[in-house]
Amino acid sequence: MIRKNILKLVTAAMILLALLSGGCNEEGNVTITLPPDFQRPPEPVPEKFLIDVYWDATYSMQGYTTLDAGNVYRTLPDILGDIGSSMGEVKFYRFGENIQPLEGREYRKFSSPAPYDELITAVHNVIDKADSSHLSIIITDLFESDSDWSNVTRKLRDKYFSKHLAVAVIGIKSSFNGDIFDVGLNAAKFNYNSYDDPARFRPFYLILMGSEMSINEFMEKFQERQTLPNETNYLLLSENLTESTDDFSQLKLQGVENFFADDRLNISDKRVKEFGLDSFNDAATFTVNFEYKQPLGACLPDMTALNSQVRILYLNEQEWQVKDGNDIKIELLPVEADSYAAKVTLTPEKTFVRGAINFVQASLSPTSKGYKLPEWVAAWSMANVDVAPENFDGSKTVNLIHVLGSLKDSVFATAHPALLNINFIVDNR
Repeated sequence: MIRKNILKLVTAAMILLALLSGGCNEEGNVTITLPPDFQRPPEPVPEKFLIDVYWDATYSMQGYTTLDAGNVYRTLPDILGDIGSSMGEVKFYRFGENIQPLEGREYRKFSSPAPYDELITAVHNVIDKADSSHLSIIITDLFESDSDWSNVTRKLRDKYFSKHLAVAVIGIKSSFNGDIFDVGLNAAKFNYNSYDDPARFRPFYLILMGSEMSINEFMEKFQERQTLPNETNYLLLSENLTESTDDFSQLKLQGVENFFADDRLNISDKRVKEFGLDSFNDAATFTVNFEYKQPLGACLPDMTALNSQVRILYLNEQEWQVKDGNDIKIELLPVEADSYAAKVTLTPEKTFVRGAINFVQASLSPTSKGYKLPEWVAAWSMANVDVAPENFDGSKTVNLIHVLGSLKDSVFATAHPALLNINFIVDNR
């Protein structure tokens, strides 16, 4: 009986000790939980990617299979099968109005004219079917029945951009001899022959949808395998403007005034820096250095047209609340080629809540006018106007700048691409 009572007392003491020390370490420091809407955790690297390839089987694609000279399109089935297998598991589908799976190596038939017998192109149906956890690839000439690209853009925005996923476009010019449909306001049809003249080659496109990691890996492998001299261009639309948006896990800190490094809150997330203040009334500043590394196909930001977005939260009885007003300024300073410094300046009494833990979420992003498509998009685009047969230029894509411009606007409005993220905590208790 005495032994049982002793065990009960020991157990009760251990529980009481755990309750008293919960959230504290031996030095009396506390551990806090970061705001729930803080940046998503780094994307884990999968053992293999799951890849779905959707082939546009409409008649307008047949012209890419009819000539020998300069025909990179006919090598595409083997290239995609090879890259897909090297990255993970790849499945192929054909689509027109509906989507059908392809068995075995049936996809290799798309290097010949026979499979192209569909009359309606419904890219929007492919987006509906696509599994956003996979890398999905659509091969198409960017023709959409009824020219309903606004619907396509909306679906991409809702399914990908709003979920921290990316979309990319690879444009390739290849020889072509066939019919081109729905040109101009009268939806005219033209027969176009590029012959073996590279200046007359017609573009086709690969639309990539999925995680930015899978898209970047695919584009790098695709670029490595492009052995023919066909003109090829890339466009990447994501929430990042660099290879990886820099934060305190990579940034170099210098020029610190009125801040000091602190670790009382046991912040394990290396993207967040913890500071203390020497004075709550004096101005505080620090500078971070970073390098601009442009991913393949990324939109170029105008470094002279950047905006800073700042949000201040403070911890009130274990609940994060938004604080109104701050005087934080972020100034971008060029250092040397592709190297920059961002200087952060603030007055604690105007920015922080006294006696509380404050969390700063800040980013540096381009303005809408400073986030521009690569120059090749305009060069490959043709206005959707009525033209005479002798003036029709089949080496360009009708409304390309409108289609890709609407995607660019969607990712800018939804995902807010950032050049730099500066997240830090200040304990003012």
